[in-house]
Amino acid sequence: MTLNLSRPKLARLVLFGTVTALLYAAMFQFESALIGFTQHGHWSFVIPIAAAFAVSYFHGGFTSTFWDVLGIQANKH
Repeated sequence: MTLNLSRPKLARLVLFGTVTALLYAAMFQFESALIGFTQHGHWSFVIPIAAAFAVSYFHGGFTSTFWDVLGIQANKH
């Protein structure tokens, strides 16, 4: 396992990691507000779903970059 640490990869790793941590913290901090939005009816259910997609996107980007920096790749048959 060799570290594949270049400046753009490090920047991407820090960016995605920071955004992921902030989104998780915001979701736990404003949990009751997010739940409250879903009680209004109509299209308000979209807000928590959008938040989940945002966390999923940034967490996936962080995880992908993390494994890439470590030099771990999937087997290609």
